[in-house]
Amino acid sequence: MSGFTDLRLNRRTYTDEGFWPSFTDIMTVIVMIFLMGLVVVLLRHMETTSNLQAALEAEQRATALARSTREEKTRVDHKLTDTEEQLAQLRMQLLLAQDRKQATEKTLAERDRSLAALQQSYAELDEREKKTATQLAESQSALSDVKGSYSSLQEKHRVLEARAENAGSQLQERSEELSRLEQRYSELQEQKRLLSSDLEKIRASEQLTSEELAAARKIIATTDMELAGIRDEYSDLQIKYDKLVKPARTSKGKHVVTVYYAKESGRYSYKIRDTGESKSRSVSLKTLHSELSKKKKQYGKKLYIKLIYPQGSDLSFNEAWTFSKEILNTYDYYNQDPPD
Repeated sequence: MSGFTDLRLNRRTYTDEGFWPSFTDIMTVIVMIFLMGLVVVLLRHMETTSNLQAALEAEQRATALARSTREEKTRVDHKLTDTEEQLAQLRMQLLLAQDRKQATEKTLAERDRSLAALQQSYAELDEREKKTATQLAESQSALSDVKGSYSSLQEKHRVLEARAENAGSQLQERSEELSRLEQRYSELQEQKRLLSSDLEKIRASEQLTSEELAAARKIIATTDMELAGIRDEYSDLQIKYDKLVKPARTSKGKHVVTVYYAKESGRYSYKIRDTGESKSRSVSLKTLHSELSKKKKQYGKKLYIKLIYPQGSDLSFNEAWTFSKEILNTYDYYNQDPPD
């Protein structure tokens, strides 16, 4: 009997009633566990999705920030290049001002020397005028004395003639005296002639003094003309400088090559730094032209030459301007193809 299945109805019903409620409870628990796990998975998925979206947004913001940073860096680089160019222009202006100052000091020193020489000439002319006036007064006084002596001699001659008429015995003596007086008269006439000659010389000296004054005035006029010429020369230099640093020239959108030019202890030095290089390189003038020629062939009308004149250099304005004109006219885009 034990090897056969119990087929009694009541027996099966009793057994099923005890088995299914337990199975239902177990399935309910499993479903609840599954649902709770599903809820947890959904929550984790939502959290992961949210984190992923936040990460994507952060990445987009970082990308935008990097792009704006690159653009800002580009703008800053252009601004730095323009600022360094302005600094170079200011350095050129400083060199021009220094050269103008030296030329002005030299001109003022020359004018001071000229004025001192003119003052000395005026003093000498004044002294000559005083001496001439004194000599003229002495000559006039001597001439008056001669005239007085001549009048006195004439009066004595008349007296002698009267005495000759009244005293025949004293005629010979008076004749001898008259001869002496005539000789004295001749001497006085000679003296008068010499004084007249001296007077003519004094008048000629006065004319010479007038000529020296005219020469001094001519020297002053020549000095003024030289000063005007110097002003015209510096006006020409200013015009050339204004043409050199025209404001339309810009490094934006160009390949920038920086050239350093300096002078120390009478020796010139050259350095070059290309875009992307962190440091400048010392080169000779021949190497500088060779590298700039290569850059010109490579970049053509996109080549921008930035000239730097280090502070404390012994360069004069003419040296800096000549070098700038040579480099920019040969290699820089602005002088190869003038801007519209």
